Amino acid sequence: MEQHHKKYSLRALVNRYVAFQLATLFFPALFFGQVSYEFTIPLPPNGNQTERISPTYYGSYSSQQSDVDYEFSDKGVFVVSMIYSTISRETIRESSKYRVNNGWLIGVKENDSVPCELQGEYYHFAVKNREQIIGNDESLNTLCKISDITYILNFEENGYYSPSIFEFKGSELHIRHFNYEEETTIFDVINDQVKIQEEGMTIIALRPTKEEWQKIPIEGMIGARTIYNRN
Repeated sequence: MEQHHKKYSLRALVNRYVAFQLATLFFPALFFGQVSYEFTIPLPPNGNQTERISPTYYGSYSSQQSDVDYEFSDKGVFVVSMIYSTISRETIRESSKYRVNNGWLIGVKENDSVPCELQGEYYHFAVKNREQIIGNDESLNTLCKISDITYILNFEENGYYSPSIFEFKGSELHIRHFNYEEETTIFDVINDQVKIQEEGMTIIALRPTKEEWQKIPIEGMIGARTIYNRN
């Protein structure tokens, strides 16, 4: 069976994030030229870390601008995506595990069937994938509360953190991911910077203090907002 993971529009969450299988999916990596800025600590420094948001905002949120849905509950934070796959007619004929009945594929999902479409010699289908990113003991992601409506979710990968701002406004969730201009100088206020050469790229590892963090203009290090609506 051949699987195709649909890419997300997040940074190193949604494409490089291994726990979600987001290495092929939840950020296309935002490398500008040959330099990439990475944080070595969750943001903000000495922040108020939590494992859940306010119960007021519990629920599922989706957006027409994104292939990723978010779920919030007393158990933590989850990302829901679709994994797109194909299976050949030959495989179905020769295997007792799979069968197709009136446009439904049986055998790829335990105790359930999924809709499928035949194109040539292959059936195409999608399986919903739900991964916990906060509240999971195996995850190194962190969630910091900034205010009653604003949180920073730090996605960890290979010892680095990528901050995303989550802001709740009524029934809407506004998300902005880590992004910056190619020739940015906003990180010059951080004294603790280490340059690392890796696979033809220069990684600048940043470790800001609380005071330095407060000097960084947030609007200069985040991208455009994506608006999600509560389902």
